[in-house]
Amino acid sequence: MLLWIAFAVMTAAALVAVLRPLARAARQSSPPPAAGALAVYRQQLEEIEAERARGLLDDKEAAAARTEVSRRLLASADELDRAPRDGSSTHHSRRGVVALATAAVVPLLTLALYLAYGSPGLPSFPASSRDQLSLERAQIGDLVAKVEARLREHPEDGEGWDVIAPVYYKLGRFHDAANAYARAARLKGETVRRLAGFAESAVFAADGIVTEEARAAYEKILRVEPTRVEPRFWLALAKEQDGKLAEALADYQGLLAEAPAGAPWRAAVEGRIADVSRRVAGGESRDPRGPGPSAEDVAAAEKLSPEDRARMIAQMVDGLAERLKRDGRDLSGWQRLINAYAVLGRGPEARQALADARKNFPADETALAALATLAKTLGLGS
Repeated sequence: MLLWIAFAVMTAAALVAVLRPLARAARQSSPPPAAGALAVYRQQLEEIEAERARGLLDDKEAAAARTEVSRRLLASADELDRAPRDGSSTHHSRRGVVALATAAVVPLLTLALYLAYGSPGLPSFPASSRDQLSLERAQIGDLVAKVEARLREHPEDGEGWDVIAPVYYKLGRFHDAANAYARAARLKGETVRRLAGFAESAVFAADGIVTEEARAAYEKILRVEPTRVEPRFWLALAKEQDGKLAEALADYQGLLAEAPAGAPWRAAVEGRIADVSRRVAGGESRDPRGPGPSAEDVAAAEKLSPEDRARMIAQMVDGLAERLKRDGRDLSGWQRLINAYAVLGRGPEARQALADARKNFPADETALAALATLAKTLGLGS
């Protein structure tokens, strides 16, 4: 607020500096233009007389010239007598008062209107930045639309799928990105980049669940690059989600042992080790209704009708919720439960599960941050 008041004062000072000459006009007087003309005409009479004395003009020509100049002289004298003296002073005085009043009122009026209708607390966002952002979004949207139109006409264009896949990913369209990466790999061949792009997009599309397709892609990457970090981390997470906590813990510890001191992913691995170690120490074992469905569950679900499959999924979710009531320190369990409720359209239950999860980690900043990120992703707040 003080900043805007300072701007108003500065504006007033600038206006005073600009308009002050109008105010001084009341105390100044400038000679009317007719006064200068009188001096010119007198000089012309003197020149006529000098030319007559030198013989350049005869008496008749000199008399005619004097007559003409005298006539002009008299006309200028009459104009000078008619010039308004007091009225001009009054006029300039009024202009000075108006100028000073303008300098005082304009900034005050501007400030009052801004306080009434503006939002001084909002951060600045220059119009140039807004225009540039809108332009960039429009350009990206146009480019994506053109590529999509071409791919609809030529679905076998592997280069097109390869180009648009990372664009989808950056736009947060993870389902589309995974599909594009898969098509590009099928048409142009599997590479580490395409496999990694597909797997990561598939994981994010499933809200952090490592799907079977993503798992297969990461395993292919490891056969080509055995020391690559990303597939090793996600495969360890897949084991954790399957309830194979001891194997997941061993994989996490192996990653941490090889991590450079300044590796940006050290903190994530350390967080997983701490969480899994706590669950292992608590004697948690694999629960078919807890961390995730087993291979048998998946095979059985594929044989069910849509209604029976939905009922089976609901039972598994409810079983996970019951287990978390007994053991509320399972962060990944809470994340899966919240995500499952959101996917099933059970919004109130998802929000309640989020609140219950936070109660179980009141002082765990890492867990609370993970829950906040999941809530934001699912549109449950932050």
